[in-house]
Amino acid sequence: MSVFARSTILNVFFAGLTLIALALSAPAGAADVGDQAKLKAPLLDGKSVTMEQLKGKVVMVNFWATWCSTCKAEMPQWQKFYDAHKAQGFEIIAVSIDEDENELKKQAKERGFTFPMAWRFDDKTDDNFGDVIGTPTLYIVDKNGKIAWTKRGRVTPEQLAAVVEPLLKN
Repeated sequence: MSVFARSTILNVFFAGLTLIALALSAPAGAADVGDQAKLKAPLLDGKSVTMEQLKGKVVMVNFWATWCSTCKAEMPQWQKFYDAHKAQGFEIIAVSIDEDENELKKQAKERGFTFPMAWRFDDKTDDNFGDVIGTPTLYIVDKNGKIAWTKRGRVTPEQLAAVVEPLLKN
């Protein structure tokens, strides 16, 4: 094979990887920073939650899964952050993409999470966050219901504080 042919094949390969990376970084139809957030979800306790009910609060919508190692590491940190900021108007809605609702309920109980949890595997959840193609995927919604920040992957408590604390003061 000639050098030119190998170079062409590599260029096509890397162009394909670039397209895949772009597709993964911006799910089609997903809400973005500045968009009004939409969420209606049944919670594990049998109640339901909507973004309308949460107006006036800063809300972290965290898409996660019980099998996600990053999520497992982060969730106890989010519990501490929630406990420290709830009285200031901070709320977490942890939306699981697990297939097994019973396993989700079991782990939530065992781990002692007190923030609201929803299950996004069936057609009972209605939101504009798009397809969740990687966990964790986190959205911060401001007091007016608009998406202020979003991140896929690991988020440190310091990063979360840098985004959430100024929004709580506004």
